[in-house]
Amino acid sequence: MSIITAPETDVEIAELTKGVATGGNVVDIWRGWVNWGAFSGWVNYPITWNVINANSTVLVAASEIDGNNVRFLGAAPITVANIVPAAGIVTVRINVAWSSGLRIRTDLVVFN
Repeated sequence: MSIITAPETDVEIAELTKGVATGGNVVDIWRGWVNWGAFSGWVNYPITWNVINANSTVLVAASEIDGNNVRFLGAAPITVANIVPAAGIVTVRINVAWSSGLRIRTDLVVFN
């Protein structure tokens, strides 16, 4: 695994952040969630939602859920690895590190 070192100087930071908007440019915020069937390993979860576009900022949390869709802290590590918004959809890559399928819930916050 390669490790990337964060920039050390203001010059590098300025160069890396060209085009980044500053100030309060968030107009809308939405919150939602999806309960999923049992999966294990690396899984791409496509979540369709008309408020999402390619420029949305989408934050995702993933939790194991029981038969009543109640979140709980189980023994399996569940890791959100990638979040890719597009027009009307966000694809989230999650690793459910368990030998058998586990039901999970994804919670989303969308900023536009």
